[in-house]
Amino acid sequence: MNRKPYSSAIKKTPFKYPITKKIAKLMLNGLDREEIYKECFENNYIEIESPDRRREITNVLYGRLIALDPFLLSQFYNGDIATSKFILAYAIAKTDTLFFDFMMEVYREALLSDKNYLSIDDFDQFFETKKQTDLIVAKWGDHTLQCMTKGYRNILVDSGLGVRERRNIVVERMMIHPSVEEHIREIGDNEYLQVMLGR
Repeated sequence: MNRKPYSSAIKKTPFKYPITKKIAKLMLNGLDREEIYKECFENNYIEIESPDRRREITNVLYGRLIALDPFLLSQFYNGDIATSKFILAYAIAKTDTLFFDFMMEVYREALLSDKNYLSIDDFDQFFETKKQTDLIVAKWGDHTLQCMTKGYRNILVDSGLGVRERRNIVVERMMIHPSVEEHIREIGDNEYLQVMLGR
């Protein structure tokens, strides 16, 4: 796995499934980065009023999608909804080191244990530990950390990896298309299956 520095980008752009699918369609139609940027930013294909938000969202979502190979990009756009949403969560984990570490250190433990849910405290403890061990996270204030927690919770629920139950997130063991699971294993990304599906 390519270990990028920790980032707080998720707090502003958590899952964004419908918009990501629109950008994926452009990619599958053969548009390059510049053409996609023009469609999304200049022509407002993604229908976001603020130009700054339009630019930010286009960059973040395109960055996630280029982490997918052609087979996974096609499955994301054309596959069943559960598999499609899983592929987007996988793309987020591939491009966001802090989210991957959360999935590895916190989510997987809940998935494989009898506890089977994540409380607000689980999120708080994760970020507090990272504040003590990482210089980037150490600089984040309470507001950023609250937004990160909200972003992570939204990703888990929107992707189908979790279900809201009052203030907790109950972790869900997802079923995805066997060909997608096999492909992810074949390209050497088995760690993501272990982390997100408990395989």
